[in-house]
Amino acid sequence: MRQCAALLLLLAPVAFAAEPNGPATKPAADADVDWVLGQGKAAAKQKADSGPASRPSSPFTGKKDDNVRPGTITLSNGEKISGKLAHTADKPFRVWVESEGEYHDIPYKLIGSVEAKVLSERDEKEWHFKESGSDIKEFTGKSYPVRETQYTLTLVNGQTLTGGIVEPLYLETRDGQITFSLLKRDKGVVGQELRKLVYVKHVDFAEAKPADTK
Repeated sequence: MRQCAALLLLLAPVAFAAEPNGPATKPAADADVDWVLGQGKAAAKQKADSGPASRPSSPFTGKKDDNVRPGTITLSNGEKISGKLAHTADKPFRVWVESEGEYHDIPYKLIGSVEAKVLSERDEKEWHFKESGSDIKEFTGKSYPVRETQYTLTLVNGQTLTGGIVEPLYLETRDGQITFSLLKRDKGVVGQELRKLVYVKHVDFAEAKPADTK
C-alpha cells in the first residue's frame, strides 16, 4: 500500500478524479496512472544493483511507434547528439529510491527530461589477492575510474522523481544507431582518465508535453 500511495502522489496531477455526483470521463493519461499503480502492487522487491533484463538489438522498426521519440542527448564532455530516442519496448524506466527502499516504474512516454547528478567519482586502485585462499591484498600500482550517479526524471506533467537508474537509451541518427547507458555506478578500464569516462548528463525530449500521453 505504501508503494501505491507513493506512486499515486508522484503522478497525481496526471490523474483526474470523478465528480462527487457521478463518474467523469477519464482522460487517456489515467490509463497510464492505472498501469503504474498496477505495476506497483505486483512488483516484488529487488536488489538496488539489479539491472534491466533483455534488450533488443534495435528498437527502430521503420514504422510509427510511440516508443520512438525525437530528442537530444547531452554528454559530460559537452557533445550534443540529436535524433530519434527509444527505450526497450514495453519496458518502463525503473528508478530505485534509496530513502523508500523500493522501485518506481515510470512509462517511457511520460518522461519529459532526464538530468544526471554525480554523487562521487574517484580513481580506484587496482588490486588482487596475493595468492589463492589469501586475504592479503596486493596492489598493482594502476587504477581505474569509478563514478556514482543519480538521475532526476521530470515528467510531462512537471513532477519529478530522483534515484538510481540502470537503463539503456537507443539513439538513431543519420549516421546510424548508438546505444547509451544510464548507470548509477559506472566503472572505466584500467589506466583510463576519469574525465574520459564520459556519461549521459542530460536527455531532453523535443515533444515532451501533456499531449504525448495520448
